[in-house]
Amino acid sequence: MDTSKFEEYREQILSWWQSLLQKSNEDEIAGVGRERIIVFIVAFILAMALWMMVNLSRDYTLSLELPIQLGSVPDDKALVEDIPNTATVSITGEGWKLINLYNNPPSINIDVNDAQVNLFDQVQQQMNALPDVNIQKVQPQILSVKFDERISKKVPVRSNVEISFRDQYDFISPPEITPDSITINGAVAIIENITEWATDSVQVENVSSNISETVPLASSGNLISLSDDEVQFSADVAQYTEGEVKANITTRNLPPDRVVSYSPIALTIKYDIPIDKYTDIQDENPFEVYVPYQEILEDSTGFITPEITQREEKYYIKLRSFQPRRVAYYIVLES
Repeated sequence: MDTSKFEEYREQILSWWQSLLQKSNEDEIAGVGRERIIVFIVAFILAMALWMMVNLSRDYTLSLELPIQLGSVPDDKALVEDIPNTATVSITGEGWKLINLYNNPPSINIDVNDAQVNLFDQVQQQMNALPDVNIQKVQPQILSVKFDERISKKVPVRSNVEISFRDQYDFISPPEITPDSITINGAVAIIENITEWATDSVQVENVSSNISETVPLASSGNLISLSDDEVQFSADVAQYTEGEVKANITTRNLPPDRVVSYSPIALTIKYDIPIDKYTDIQDENPFEVYVPYQEILEDSTGFITPEITQREEKYYIKLRSFQPRRVAYYIVLES
């Protein structure tokens, strides 16, 4: 290189350095501080990049928790117990590749055909797609699997839906679930004792109109499969009002030569009924009040509780209370 040019560059560098040292006003000092920080940051980044390039090119050993997913199972068999969620895998390879695996650990699909599964072999087969990565160890190496005969069974769906109503509102009739039953599929040891399947716990609040909700079924886990994942919950809702009626007490299955008298002779019954049905029921008594004669024969107290039934179900009546709760009676023999 030409000496004069070298000297020129040297002088420029020295001049720049001297200017840095000689600036005295605050604005200039602040500017120098920023420049020094920028120079430091750039130098630090370059140093880190060089360090990573050198060090991550080496081979390392990394221990990873890889998630396990159940693959194929014989059609006529089902698992009795869950397989582990993860396997601990010791992997050797370049630092760059291991960082990639650490950030995005692959799932291991396990095909279960025998009671003993060589987990090491299955992990190694699936990791062969990654070059320059070697599997050193898998824990557990051998996976023990419990099988049983696979069966299907139809069970009713039980509602876990909780409803809270606005004041004076209620169901007109019991809620309906569609479908009302599902088919469950799994190992005999698990399925045979299941008699119903519940929905998830769901709360519907402040209801004042008809309900139609899609409700998920309770989770079945990995060992049971369901024919449906959700059901439709529907119900008719109405605003109710209170009614009151008196109903005479009768005796059922009374022998021809017997007469039973009651004191009092009638019950006062309070009930709830949808508002739009209230006027329809005013001209009739919707209840029948009776005492089975056999209960009188078995009683020794002289007091008995009458039974109440609705004559027809068309009005959606809900019994609230009746008075008195027990009545006195006496039997008269007819000549």
